[in-house]
Amino acid sequence: MYRPPVPGSVTTGRVLLIAESVLWLLLGVLVVIVGIVVISVGNSFTINGQVTSLNGATSGVGIAVAVFGAVLLGLAIAGIWSGAAMGRLTGGPRVTGLVLASMGLLVGILSAVGGSQTFVDANNGTTFQSSPIPGLVLIVINAVIIWAIGFSGSARAAFGAPHAAGYPVAPPGYGAAPGYPPRGYGPGPGYPPSPFPPPPWPPGQYPAPPAPPGPAPGYPTAPPLAPPTLPPSYPPPLMPLPPAADPSSSPTPAPTAP
Repeated sequence: MYRPPVPGSVTTGRVLLIAESVLWLLLGVLVVIVGIVVISVGNSFTINGQVTSLNGATSGVGIAVAVFGAVLLGLAIAGIWSGAAMGRLTGGPRVTGLVLASMGLLVGILSAVGGSQTFVDANNGTTFQSSPIPGLVLIVINAVIIWAIGFSGSARAAFGAPHAAGYPVAPPGYGAAPGYPPRGYGPGPGYPPSPFPPPPWPPGQYPAPPAPPGPAPGYPTAPPLAPPTLPPSYPPPLMPLPPAADPSSSPTPAPTAP
């Protein structure tokens, strides 16, 4: 099966999309495990010998966390499929990759904006500040993916070029000679003939050669050739021999006297 070459920018975007989707896949597995653990805790747990009841809130929180992890798993699997299937240069995987990269870019912006806040622990007065670096990394990676598979010139040319599935694209300038009917002209097998007559066949490119000239006027024509004769030294043909006499018809000789 013929496949056109994949540009380098599209290959870069595919690799980054698959790598990011694998990280989201691992994060989704971790979130699902945390949700299952929260569900298994139950409605009460013990801290420093004291039993604390959550009045059914634990199960709801665990289910929400597990569902969020399952959504991350689905998006990660879609990203891995999009990066792998984008090598065929079809529109579906490309659109899926652009949508997922746009969602990752939005998450990175929100994470970078909310990651520069300061938090204070009320129990011991400890102050700590979150870092916007993970959000900035997401912004850079997803921006590169969007440019590589969506806005680069080579990507637009590769995804916008028409190519038949399984057949190579004809090189530029290749086609039927001028003046000839198009390929596939005429009714197919089993179809009635067309009511319109076919166009006349174009004249030949090279004219027919002229007829050879006859003898020039005033010159005698050559005499006809005589039949071949035998040379003088050729031996004459042999005369046919007479037929042999039939012994049954010959007279019997008379006996001689002793």
